[in-house]
Amino acid sequence: MQNEIILSALRHSGKVSVMASEEDDLPVWINDDGPYVVVTDPLDGSRNIDASIPTGTIFGVYKRLVELDHLPVEEKAILNSLQSGTRLVAAGYVLYSSATILCASFGSGTHAFTLDHSTGDFILTHPNIKIP
Repeated sequence: MQNEIILSALRHSGKVSVMASEEDDLPVWINDDGPYVVVTDPLDGSRNIDASIPTGTIFGVYKRLVELDHLPVEEKAILNSLQSGTRLVAAGYVLYSSATILCASFGSGTHAFTLDHSTGDFILTHPNIKIP
């Protein structure tokens, strides 16, 4: 179910050409116009649910490799989703627990946002996270 929710959101964004998910055998080609590729594990830690350990969604975002556009759809979807981690433009995770927290990096620091259930907005609660 989480996989379908994420795929639907990416389809409606108009910004994503490919989604590769741990839940799918092959990456899904979404459209020819989106400039981004999303790789994800929609529900990481799902085996921990019975033990009340938090679960989350892990994701990475790449720029679509337009130089592959001449290839068949399945091939260009696979190659776009197998890019090196050094090419990431954004990465992060969402942690589902007593609070819903989105932690992301866009290449210049890592920031965490907490979901405000009353408004549906993610509020910056942990700017510039650093490891001591």
